[in-house]
Amino acid sequence: MIQIKILKNNQQICLIATGHAGFAAYGQDIVCSAVSVLLDHTARGLTKANVIDDGSHYELTANIQNVGDQRFIDSLIETLTLIAGSYPKNLTVMLERVQRVR
Repeated sequence: MIQIKILKNNQQICLIATGHAGFAAYGQDIVCSAVSVLLDHTARGLTKANVIDDGSHYELTANIQNVGDQRFIDSLIETLTLIAGSYPKNLTVMLERVQRVR
């Protein structure tokens, strides 16, 4: 199962993803693929994001610099939530609104 924890406030976001969806064999897992593409798309779309990815632990941190960044982040959270709703055995998403991300 992929577990995603999102810490967010109005100025920053920190997303940590661990695990593997386990929906299908490696290279054929549509849940893992969807999450990977979504995370990569978001990181590339943000004004300035820092990504650490060692293959089993993914961490994205970013300052929310403008309306475009906020839209990318809102879309990310909404889409991850939709995927988790469709595949609850393969993906969990926890969103925590915090005063301070780090």
